[in-house]
Amino acid sequence: MGGALLMAALATACGGAGGGAAGTPARQNPETLTIAVAAPPQSLNPALAGNGDPLIIPVELAYDPLIYLKSDGGLAPGLATAWKFVGSGNKVFELTLRPGVKFADGSSLTAQGVADYFAYFAKAGGLGASRVQNFEKVSVTGPLSLRIELRSANPELPYILTQGFAIGDVISPLGLKNPNRLGTSTAGAGQYVLNTGKSVTNQTYVFTPNPNYWNRAAINWKKIVVKVIPDSNAALGAMRTGQVDYMISDTKGADAAKKAGFNVSTWPYLFGHIQLLDRGGAQVKALGDVRVRQALNYAIDRKALAKALFGKYATPSDQILLPKADGYDPSLNGRYPYDPAKAKSLLKQAGYPNGFSLVMAAYNLQPGETDAAQAVAGYWAKIGVKAKIDVPVSITAYTSGLTGKKYQAQMFEYGGLPMHLVADQLLSTGSLFNPFGNTHPEITQLMREGAAADDASRPAIYKRLQKVLVEQAWFVPFASIDKVTVARPGLQGVTTAPRALDPNPVFFTAAKH
Repeated sequence: MGGALLMAALATACGGAGGGAAGTPARQNPETLTIAVAAPPQSLNPALAGNGDPLIIPVELAYDPLIYLKSDGGLAPGLATAWKFVGSGNKVFELTLRPGVKFADGSSLTAQGVADYFAYFAKAGGLGASRVQNFEKVSVTGPLSLRIELRSANPELPYILTQGFAIGDVISPLGLKNPNRLGTSTAGAGQYVLNTGKSVTNQTYVFTPNPNYWNRAAINWKKIVVKVIPDSNAALGAMRTGQVDYMISDTKGADAAKKAGFNVSTWPYLFGHIQLLDRGGAQVKALGDVRVRQALNYAIDRKALAKALFGKYATPSDQILLPKADGYDPSLNGRYPYDPAKAKSLLKQAGYPNGFSLVMAAYNLQPGETDAAQAVAGYWAKIGVKAKIDVPVSITAYTSGLTGKKYQAQMFEYGGLPMHLVADQLLSTGSLFNPFGNTHPEITQLMREGAAADDASRPAIYKRLQKVLVEQAWFVPFASIDKVTVARPGLQGVTTAPRALDPNPVFFTAAKH
């Protein structure tokens, strides 16, 4: 869920040679990288970990992906040295694996082992399981080669086999024999291995170099510590005392970090929106009328919302997708200017002059989602629409509420991903985020065409899909929201691109002096 689904404010402490800039304290241990996260990982098992920062960080350290997503958004060999689609239509894909690779536990990388891993991943029930369930057949064509035949086309298959999605983070054959242990231990072929003796679940995770790693030059640290620091102010305090050198802040902490002398970078990372889940009107009949859904879009002041919630670290938006994603169309921004009078008129035309009521989920997958839901509900109340906000007490309660059709809408901030992956997660029938199974003939057709298209023609198809989504008002988007990173001067490798929005800590290095 690119994107990422479960991202929280996190702080990362990075060790390296030398001290910081004037006014910033030196690192306590130049050979140790300490990553402070706001919440503990769901699991250390790639199949259950989730995706995106910070959940994927421990997995990135211990598991090499089949394909590496570089910080510039390009793809590079990982456990696979070559890959390609066969023929047209993006439904048959071949992989060639790297010879001589051993996992940290000593077992060998083989094509059969990767096939077994895919089979396990599909059945494990994690957030990415549906994408692997789309593998109709995985054939072992040689000791180090596989062929994947897909049920439906997926042009982004190479992309989801990178580290950001965990699907490509292969578990060793020995690890697969006892997957129950993978929640608190690692069985990967990555640069590092979890030291279980020095780790404390939900508090501190200590990683040391993998002695079997195939590329010793890529191991940049003698020790990496993932430490849980729930409060972002406390994480910034740790930076000030030299314990933390890198953190992913919330937007409210960015200015304080700048004043403290740290390097602050921002870039579009999430698109904030309300998902109108019951857009067929099964429970709330009004939502089945496009005029009503459009009214909900006209009713909110996007400029005011973005400024109030995120300050200068967000821009108003009328569409799902971030700028520069394939399918993003700048001409669609401004499609729904703030116009409560028009919103009321549309409600009246649809037969709801006095409005209606709905239940909107607002689980804080991102900090402040409940605040955003309350702000939107305030605008809707002015046109007579009463949104009862439900704040689930846990991720389990949240997901069961979605699948149980408890909510007719939800506030959500979704990570920036290519349109195919966004559509797969938000629009596909059977998806967690389309619990009512809504369909639309033109949307379905454009999704199918885009999935099968070549790279050159796909963006135009997805722009048409975006236009239909905006006109049909399946969503109420309100902003493109920035990610904020804070780094001590001297830390290198904290770079990103539109298709690589999460800095990967295995790329972090200290400045050379």
